[in-house]
Amino acid sequence: MEATTTDVRTEEFMLDYLDNANAGLHWVDGEATIIWANKADYEPLGYTKDEYVGHKITEFHADQDVIGDILERLLGGQSLYNYKARLLCKDGSTLSVLIASSGLFGDSGDFVHPRCFTIAEPTTT
Repeated sequence: MEATTTDVRTEEFMLDYLDNANAGLHWVDGEATIIWANKADYEPLGYTKDEYVGHKITEFHADQDVIGDILERLLGGQSLYNYKARLLCKDGSTLSVLIASSGLFGDSGDFVHPRCFTIAEPTTT
């Protein structure tokens, strides 16, 4: 089946939509390496795309027990909603976030990657 002009525009639209979404989005592989992320995922942390994509997601979590629990739950087929975590910013500070994520599994049941959405946790004054 050949791609039509509409298909190409739709794909371009979706890529633009995902890359420029206001919520942070990323995928990691089964080895916890970030294989794709949008700007809203790495820019609030002060990183460039090259400093973020291709690195282990664990490098950016302040609490290793938290990211360990997240990965274990996702690999076990659980979905996460408003899971609190602290991410490490390039300047050494931390950013409190809420994570929503679910795993994508292949036809044979193998883990492909999570669908992860990250939103900065609202601050109270």
